[in-house]
Amino acid sequence: MSSVPGQQLLPLQPRQLAGMTNLPGLHEEALAAVRQLRAASTALCLYGETGAGKTHLLLWAAFADGLWAPYIDCRAVPGSGDGVLDLCAAPFLCLDNIDAWAGSLAREEELFRLFNYRLDRGLPWLVSCIAPRPRWLLADWESRLTALTSYYLKRPQDQQLDALLLQISARFGPPFTEPLRRHLLRCETRNLSTLTSLAEAFQAWLWQRQATPSVAQWRIFRERADG
Repeated sequence: MSSVPGQQLLPLQPRQLAGMTNLPGLHEEALAAVRQLRAASTALCLYGETGAGKTHLLLWAAFADGLWAPYIDCRAVPGSGDGVLDLCAAPFLCLDNIDAWAGSLAREEELFRLFNYRLDRGLPWLVSCIAPRPRWLLADWESRLTALTSYYLKRPQDQQLDALLLQISARFGPPFTEPLRRHLLRCETRNLSTLTSLAEAFQAWLWQRQATPSVAQWRIFRERADG
């Protein structure tokens, strides 16, 4: 990526590689479409309320099959002039929370240019937003986004979240026990991105203490984090 003096660097978030075969019973139709997308020449839009799993799915897509793709949370880069257009030729691209850019004409023009560039060259990309049609200023961009194939993601049920917690925890250390997973579902957020971050931080904390996952250890971890 090129840079110029005063240019903000994009937060291209590196995450642990992960296969896309371990999303048990969650958004299966959308997951199948995303699997096909990486070998296609089009774009998809995932939408749904906060905590439905959009970010979780985009991050999995960014690292599917051991291949890295640029992932950007648009909320982290509200202003323009940070080199987003430098990513237009990436073989695959994931833009999360694009509705954070709604109302910024400069950002919407960048999205419009990205769309046209990638469409002309048959390059796939995946975007997400809370609502299917945020209040865009640029009518040309709104018409392009509206024309995309879209999937609505519902909030996961407890059984789905339990399976995901088991899977997520195993990525960073010893799998969480059933009592611990029940405690998390009862007392913590249902937002998948936040749960993933908490699980990762908890496993790192356990490793430093040479401890194993348990409800008691979780309570100590949360007390120290909140204190």
